Amino acid sequence: MNDDHGLEFTDARVDVLTVSFQTTIGFSNGTTMQFEAEFAITGPDGERRLVDPGQKASLAPVLALLGDTVRNATLDGADLRLDFASGTVLQAWPDESYESWNYRGAGPERRMIIAMPGGGLAVVDPPATSD
Repeated sequence: MNDDHGLEFTDARVDVLTVSFQTTIGFSNGTTMQFEAEFAITGPDGERRLVDPGQKASLAPVLALLGDTVRNATLDGADLRLDFASGTVLQAWPDESYESWNYRGAGPERRMIIAMPGGGLAVVDPPATSD
């Protein structure tokens, strides 16, 4: 993924899925992604499905990610793309009115990146440490 933001996904396996009014994906390396607005999952069959975290009936494609591993990840502005070993692709983009997705890095000093309403990213770096 874009090294400017230090995102950690490659070779991370999806270990946890949590669904409420948002959808959270937890990865084997401790990284998490949370989606609060519509995103898309394209299966290995090429069928693209829109997922709305607020609509339970649209969440089935998310279940197929459990146990899958990220092979490539890209970030273009606030457009996120995760390519999985199975051939599945997850894509997320900014929402006009809401924070659409957020990323929390692994480790004790977790960087947070938020896709802001209307586009753009907010990056919250871990606090600087003094020696």
